Amino acid sequence: MPGGRGTVDEVAGGMATTFFEVEEVFTEPPDLIVLSLGFASAHDPYDVLHFACGRPDGPETPETPFHVERTDQDLACSGRDVVSLTACGDRIELVLSDAGMRALGLERRTSFRFGTHPELYPVACRQVAAMAIAGQRNVFVADRDGDVTATRVD
Repeated sequence: MPGGRGTVDEVAGGMATTFFEVEEVFTEPPDLIVLSLGFASAHDPYDVLHFACGRPDGPETPETPFHVERTDQDLACSGRDVVSLTACGDRIELVLSDAGMRALGLERRTSFRFGTHPELYPVACRQVAAMAIAGQRNVFVADRDGDVTATRVD
């Protein structure tokens, strides 16, 4: 598992998912939509994954840039390398392209759980929803059954 100390579980279709327990959630000022998830990994006991995008100026504004960074700028990728980012029930799920996996040192499917700090999940979920509404085509909020409840606005 590149750069991870998370638990690995099997999911439908035999695709492995790496799980990390979220310890901290950070957000940024209102000019950017930022979600930072703090977790412990083999890479760093104070590992952080940052997701950031701009806010659209209006309905005619094209999709805003989306950037993902892990711990420092040496481990980063564009949102084009994110297949999906989904707030789902009680976790945040990240699915990466091959390039995203190499750039961030994570598995194709990584799930961030909030079991130790469930009070942090609503904050993280609001940021993911804001990114989806801001026009990020690969960012979603879904209920526990996987039904999408927040998406971009066309």
